[in-house]
Amino acid sequence: MLRRRPEPVASRLLCAVFAIALALVALPTVIPLFPGVEGLHQGERAPRTIEAARDAQYESEALTNAARDEAAHAVAEVALPPDLSVKAQQGLILARLLEQVRLIRLRTDLTQQQQLDEISNLAAAATLSTSGRLNLILMDRTTFDAFPQRSSKALGEVLDKGVRVDGASRAVDEFFSVPANVPDRSTELTALRELLRVLVVPNVQVDEAATERKRAEARSNVSPVVASYTSGQVVVREGETIGADDIEALRRTGIIDDAFNYLDTAAGALVALAFGVGLGILCYQLQPFSGPAARRTVVVVLAVAVVLTAVRLILPQVSPDTAHRGYAFAIPVAAAAMVTAAFADLSLAVVVAATVSFLAAFIGATTPELAGAQFVGALEPLELVMAFAAGGLAGASFVHRADRLSRLAASAIPVAVATWVVLFAFWLLAEPRSNETLGWLSLAAGISGVASAGITLAVFVLLSFALGITTRLQLLELAQADHPLLHRLQEEAPGTFHHSMMVGSLAERAAQSIGADALMAKVGSYYHDVGKLAQPNHYIENMLDTATNPHDALQPSASASIIREHVTNGLDIARRHRLPQTVRLFIPEHHGTRLVTYFYRRAIEAGESPAAEEFRYTGPRPSTKESAIVMLADSCEAVVRARQDRTLRVIEGLVDGIFAERLAEGQLDECDITMRELQQVARSFKSTLRAVYHPRIEYPQPSAEELAAIAGGV
Repeated sequence: MLRRRPEPVASRLLCAVFAIALALVALPTVIPLFPGVEGLHQGERAPRTIEAARDAQYESEALTNAARDEAAHAVAEVALPPDLSVKAQQGLILARLLEQVRLIRLRTDLTQQQQLDEISNLAAAATLSTSGRLNLILMDRTTFDAFPQRSSKALGEVLDKGVRVDGASRAVDEFFSVPANVPDRSTELTALRELLRVLVVPNVQVDEAATERKRAEARSNVSPVVASYTSGQVVVREGETIGADDIEALRRTGIIDDAFNYLDTAAGALVALAFGVGLGILCYQLQPFSGPAARRTVVVVLAVAVVLTAVRLILPQVSPDTAHRGYAFAIPVAAAAMVTAAFADLSLAVVVAATVSFLAAFIGATTPELAGAQFVGALEPLELVMAFAAGGLAGASFVHRADRLSRLAASAIPVAVATWVVLFAFWLLAEPRSNETLGWLSLAAGISGVASAGITLAVFVLLSFALGITTRLQLLELAQADHPLLHRLQEEAPGTFHHSMMVGSLAERAAQSIGADALMAKVGSYYHDVGKLAQPNHYIENMLDTATNPHDALQPSASASIIREHVTNGLDIARRHRLPQTVRLFIPEHHGTRLVTYFYRRAIEAGESPAAEEFRYTGPRPSTKESAIVMLADSCEAVVRARQDRTLRVIEGLVDGIFAERLAEGQLDECDITMRELQQVARSFKSTLRAVYHPRIEYPQPSAEELAAIAGGV
C-alpha cells in the first residue's frame, strides 16, 4: 500500500557522516599504531606451529652465543696444587681411629654388639655406616693388622690426586675403579670404602683467573653460526618452548615485524572503511533512528569507539590465553549493541553486535603484528566472535524499549547467560577440559554482563540528558497523569482530557498488536489535542449541555479556522512545555491534511462554494505507524462516542468506515504501515470499543418498601 517512500529521518548526509565517524573510530584500533609489540615471548610455549614467511640466511647471534657458552662450559676448571696439610690431618684421624678400634677388638669382655656400640661412640666413627663399623670388627686379625697401613696408603693416594669441592665421592669411585686397589676380602673392601667415604675431603681450590682465561679463549675459537630458513619451513612447533633463537628466526623470516607495515595498515584501513560504509548504508536503508537522529548517531558512535578501544587495549594484554583463564571474554563488547538498541532500532543493534564482534576478533588476529599469535587453538577466533555476538544480541534484545532503569541493570543477566552458553559449548569441544577452566569462563561471562550493563546504564542516563535525546523513561514521565500539562488539560478541558485518555488506550493496545512502539503511541495520544487549551469551549466535548455553542454565531469558514488552530496552538504549547520532538509530531500528524469535514459540509449546505484549502489541515500526514494509529484512534473514538447506537454491528461498521475513508484520502501514504497491520489495528479498536461501550442493565426504580428500608437503616 506504499505509494511513495516517506522522507527519511536519517538523511543521506547524516548517514554518510555516521559512516565516516564509525570508520574513523575503528581505524586506530585495527591498524598497527603500536609497532614493536610482540605476540610471542621467550620462555612461552608456541600457541601454534609457525612457518617462515620468507627465505632467510643470517649469522645468528642467539645460536652463536649458545655455541660459545657451550664451548666455555666444556672447559675444565683449573685447579691449584693440593693442600698437603689436609692429607696429614686426615691421616692422623685415620690412624687414631684404627688404633681405638684395635683396642676395642682386644677386649674379650665385650660382646660383638657392645663392640659396635663402643665404636659408634668414637667421634671419628660417628658418620660411619653400620656396615662399615661391623666389617672393622669382623676382619680377621692378620687382615686387620695390615689394614692401617693399607688404608693410610689409599687415603694418601686419593688426596695426592687432589679432591675438588663436591668431588669426594667421585674421587673414591675412581680409586676403586683400578683393580689393584680393590682388596680381595669383602670385609676389608667394605671397611676401606666406608673409611674413605668419610675421610676424603676437598683439598684443592679452583684457579678462577686461569679458568676464565681458558674459557674466554674457548669462546673466541667458536666461529659465528649461520642459520638459514626457506619459506614455509617450520620455525617453531606448537607447544614447544620458545627460545631466543626462535624469536630471532621469527623476526628474520618475516613473522614478527617490529617496523611499521604499510600493507598491514592498508588492510586495517580497508576493514575500518568497510565497517563504517556498511553500517552507514544500513542506517539509510533501515532508518533505525527516531528524532533527533543526529544526536542518537553520536551516542552509537561513542559506544562503538569505547568498546573497540577497550578491545584494542585489553586483548593484547590477556592473550594468548595459554592458561585458559578466558580473560578476553570479560571485555564488555556487548555494550556497543546494547547502547545501539537503547537509542536506535533493534535491527541496527543486531548488525552492530555482529560487526563489532568480528572487528574484535580481527583486532585479536592482527595485534600484535604476529598474525594469529593471540589465539590458542584454531577454534578460539570463532569462539571469540560467537561469544561476543551472543552477548550483544541477548543484551540488545533485552534493553530494546526498556522502560525502567532496573531493566537496564538486569540486562547483565541475559548477556552473561548468552556468553556463558557459547563458552560452555566450546569448553565441551576442548581437549583436555577441566572444571577449573569452566569456572574461569563463567567468571569472565559474569564480568562481561555486569560491565556491559553498567556501561549501557551510564550512557543511557548521562548522554541522553546531555544530548537532549528522548528516552523511554522520559516518555513514562510524560504518561503520568500528574504531569503539569495533563493536569491543566484535565482542569480546563475535561472532555478533551477524557477523549485523549481513551485515544491513548485504543492506540496503546493496537500498537502492541502489530509490534509498534506502544508507549510512544500512548504518550502521543495524551498530548495530540493540547492545542484545545487555547479555546477549550469551542470544542464540542468540552461544552456543557446548557452552554451555548459559540459556532452557532460564526460562519463555517471562521469555525473551521478556529478548529484548525488547535494544531498550531498545540505546537506552541508543546514547545513552551518542552515536549520532545517525537511527541510533538503527533499534534499536526493526527489530522494530516484532512478537511474539517463538519464545517465544510455546513458551508455547502448553506449554499456556499467553499475553497477546500480553507477547511484543510496543513499536515503533514502521519510519518510513523504510531502516528497513523493515533489518527485512526482519534477518529474512531470520536465517531463512536457521538453515536447513540453502539451495538457491536454499529461499532464495527463505524471503524471499518473510518479506515476505508483514511485510505481513500491517502492519509496513510507517508508511513510504512501495511494492510495486514491495519487489519490487526482495526480488530484491536473494535475489541477495545466493545469493552468500553458494552451494554448495561437498566436498574428498575426503587419500591416504597426499599425506600423505607433505606430510611430505617439510616
